[in-house]
Amino acid sequence: MNIFRLALPAALTLALSINAFAQDDDDDMAPRGGFGTITINTDPPNSDVFLDGESLGKSPISKKRFRSGPLRLIIQDQGKELINVRFNVWPNKDNVYDGKTVMPHGAIKITTNPSSCRILMDGEMADRTEGGELTLNSVDAGDHTIGAEGCGKLLEVLIPVRGEQTTEVHLDVKTRKSSAKINGEDVKKK
Repeated sequence: MNIFRLALPAALTLALSINAFAQDDDDDMAPRGGFGTITINTDPPNSDVFLDGESLGKSPISKKRFRSGPLRLIIQDQGKELINVRFNVWPNKDNVYDGKTVMPHGAIKITTNPSSCRILMDGEMADRTEGGELTLNSVDAGDHTIGAEGCGKLLEVLIPVRGEQTTEVHLDVKTRKSSAKINGEDVKKK
C-alpha cells in the first residue's frame, strides 16, 4: 500500500511534465488574445464555413476580423463535412485558407457481357444492364464490390470509387474477366 502512495504522485508529476513539454514543442500555434483577419476561399465557392464552431457564412470570405489562436476550420457543402482542419489565426495578419472541396461520392458506369445482367453492389441488388451500360450515381467514396450475374454465372470485383469521379467497370461474366478505369487509367486489382 505504501508503494502506491509513493508511486501515484510520481506518476502524476511525470505525466504533467510530459504534457507541458509536448505543448512547449508545438511552436506553430498562434497565440490567443489578439485579433487577425481571415480569408477563406473554396473551389468551388459557396460552401458553409465554420471557425471554432461559429458560422461565418458562405465562401469566399474576405478579410473578416476574428480572434487569434489555434482554431478548428470546418467547411461543409450540401450537409456534408468536406474539410476539418486546425487553422491558426495569427494576430495582426490576414490568415488565408485556400481549399478544394470534393463531395465524398462518385459514380460507377458498368458494362457487361452478356449485355443483360443483374448488377449487385456490396452484395445487394442494384439494377440491371438491359442491353446497355448502367450508371450508379451518388455512390459513397471508398471500395465497393460490384457483381454481374448472367448466364447462370456470377462475377464480382472490388473497385474504388473516388469523390466526384466516375469508375468505369466492364464485367465479362462469360470469360470471368473484368477491367476498371478511373479517368482513363486502369485501376489496379486488389
